[in-house]
Amino acid sequence: MYKYYRNKCVVRSPSEQRKIWGMQREKHATISVITHKDTDFTAVDNYIADCEEQFQVDYLKQMRYPTEQAWNNVMSLLNAQFNKRGKNIILECLQFGGNKEFWKSFPNEDEIYMYFCNCYSFAVDKVGYLHTDDNITCAVIVTEWNRRNLFVYYLPITDKWQVKVMSNNRSEKGNKLQQYYELDRPVYTSMKNIDRPRLSHSEFWKQRGGLISYSDLQEDFYTEVAKRYGAKRGESLSLIKNTTPEQRDRFNRRANDDYDQLYFDDMPYG
Repeated sequence: MYKYYRNKCVVRSPSEQRKIWGMQREKHATISVITHKDTDFTAVDNYIADCEEQFQVDYLKQMRYPTEQAWNNVMSLLNAQFNKRGKNIILECLQFGGNKEFWKSFPNEDEIYMYFCNCYSFAVDKVGYLHTDDNITCAVIVTEWNRRNLFVYYLPITDKWQVKVMSNNRSEKGNKLQQYYELDRPVYTSMKNIDRPRLSHSEFWKQRGGLISYSDLQEDFYTEVAKRYGAKRGESLSLIKNTTPEQRDRFNRRANDDYDQLYFDDMPYG
């Protein structure tokens, strides 16, 4: 922002201009999903070890073993199935954070700790196996000089999933082919097994809404946790099909609005 005084230009910083206008940045609390493959086990161990050396670390659930061993322990505890393929996502992490204005709104560190405890309870309810922490390997609060986060590591294990329905037809190699409806849609059937659940990233999120599962997670987090602490949510740019009715109302979204279609600019020059 510039202001001229008798042919002199004064440059003001954004923070100075906000003070003049009486404006403050909104408080934002965030949640995101980080995915890991089996090749990432060592990276997770190294990251946590580095945080313990450099920053303040507080555990809500401490991992007593290396990540790979902790992963195997959970698989054994829950008697989980796993169809191993080349690039399976076998470990996930819910990351809770916020901007500087959000953290400044807390009166002390104890209140921030309690906030993260509420975030952990939210995580157990949303991604915990049968709403328990049995599939959670670690929950750690990392406080750096310029930011702070809660990382909740868990195995995406589900007691419900879908399997292909096979027909009597066979391929040239003699393998059974999947059954299809008349409109060429593949046929699936639902399975449920509490005693023999399945580790599957795709099925885990299908049971939580499929295409809108991440949007639903963010909406629930805002409604159940962040909103209670005065946090705001920004404008939603998701397509209508990827938003819930509650999100559409709150963001004043409508069909055929500016964000309801994908736009690709493939022109070689601007």
